[in-house]
Amino acid sequence: MRTHHRFASLLTVVFAAVALAAAVAPPLSAQDLKDPGVLQALKEGRTKLQAGLDEWKAESLLAARDAFLKACVLNKAEQADLFYYVALADYRLASYYLVTSNPAELERFAREGQQYAQKAISLGAKSGEPEALYGMLLGTILTVHPEEAMTLGMESFQYMGQADQRGAGNPRVNLLHGMFMLYVPAEYGGGPDAARGYLETAVSLFEKETGGDPVKPDWGKDEAYLNLGLLYKQTNETSKALEMFKKALAANPRSGRTKSEIAALEKDKKQAV
Repeated sequence: MRTHHRFASLLTVVFAAVALAAAVAPPLSAQDLKDPGVLQALKEGRTKLQAGLDEWKAESLLAARDAFLKACVLNKAEQADLFYYVALADYRLASYYLVTSNPAELERFAREGQQYAQKAISLGAKSGEPEALYGMLLGTILTVHPEEAMTLGMESFQYMGQADQRGAGNPRVNLLHGMFMLYVPAEYGGGPDAARGYLETAVSLFEKETGGDPVKPDWGKDEAYLNLGLLYKQTNETSKALEMFKKALAANPRSGRTKSEIAALEKDKKQAV
């Protein structure tokens, strides 16, 4: 497996360039990308990131991160959304290493993802998504450092609150906040009841969203259905859970996680007969 060190020099170049930025960058659009190589790198990164998530392969997630870093380096003007995509890749990698029990790599990518999310915020990102990603990254670090639960937990709630303020009508902000709340213990204000409103809102907003833009984020619709289904599964609303899982699969037929959840639920139903 390739490691993220192959782009260590690019990371240095990127942060040095941002330090010289004097003005807040406007929201990114395809028209802003004068260098066709930037758009190509961004498209490649988005494709590989989704493939890595669907197939649950670190190699694809790392390749996506490389492509996003390349886009940051090639683009002559600092753009918040390009840094956001690197933070998104780092969040996916941190999540991967959480599930595969590799705390060292989890923390490494989570810490770097925080830096990229913060750069996106400082450059004027208005969607609320970088703040939500920052909150999620704090949550992954908390799993490595439970002794810092009070500090990290409060900070993660603060970033989620900021995300809500900026992106209350953003489906990805609601999705990430819902996922966050679903796994926060009930005694700390989380759990299915706290997550339900966010995930149901995310599903509603995704159903109204039109995709197809080569630059703007469009990920998450299948994940909204999937996570709402997981919530229903936790609360023993089995029929609703299966309905959501099937909608998730319709939105993204390549999702390995969704297929596994449907198979498990249908197996449980047969055994219960």
